[in-house]
Amino acid sequence: MKNNEFILYGLSEYKQIIDKVISDLNASQYDFDIKLILTEALTNAFKHGNNMKADKPIYLRYAYDNSNVKFEIQDCGNGLKNVIINENLDEEDILNDQGRGLFLIKNLSDNIELKPNTLIIEKSLVI
Repeated sequence: MKNNEFILYGLSEYKQIIDKVISDLNASQYDFDIKLILTEALTNAFKHGNNMKADKPIYLRYAYDNSNVKFEIQDCGNGLKNVIINENLDEEDILNDQGRGLFLIKNLSDNIELKPNTLIIEKSLVI
């Protein structure tokens, strides 16, 4: 079992951290999916959870059992309330800033769970 935790303050180092996660998992064949999933999740945590305040931490944790990875992204916000993740995006909503990130995460993952201040994302990595 591999696991790790990173703490970000703002988004200045998120690309390097995502690259480290992909390297740690030896998951280069899932490079696109993991980068998009974590970029959207971290951006949402910073923007919506921490109100773009770089002095508030964002925690990125993962656990990997050689076949499945579970990511947890935790922010310092007031929690997610009444969030509905769309099953489909209409053509006119594709560039809309509301809900697109969670839609993408859901479609690239096997399971997502919304908890107060924490987004849990599970993905199978068959390497």
